[in-house]
Amino acid sequence: MSEMIQENDGPNPFEVLGLPANADESDVRARYLDLVKKHPPERDPETFRQIRAAFEAASDPLVLAKAMLSSTLSSAPNWKEVIDSQAKRPPRMELDFLLSLGNRDGDNVQEKNGKSEEE
Repeated sequence: MSEMIQENDGPNPFEVLGLPANADESDVRARYLDLVKKHPPERDPETFRQIRAAFEAASDPLVLAKAMLSSTLSSAPNWKEVIDSQAKRPPRMELDFLLSLGNRDGDNVQEKNGKSEEE
């Protein structure tokens, strides 16, 4: 319980990890892995504890939302740049999933054709 209080009242997890407050999940994970290699628990247990706590806090969706809301922006973001950057990284979908979307109507047509042929 004291760790939870310490995480909420402690330093900003993004500052501990050396990341900007708007870092995404993959950046947080990559930075965490780099820091763990530099500060393994066997050699530097206190620093490792701080890194681990910061990683857990930065991975928490509530902490991420709080960081987004409390980030100090001098002006509104350039939404065109945000949308363009997201368009360059579309979500990956498995081939089987995509093919299953196309076969939904085809299955119904085959069923209808099969019934009409039997009659």
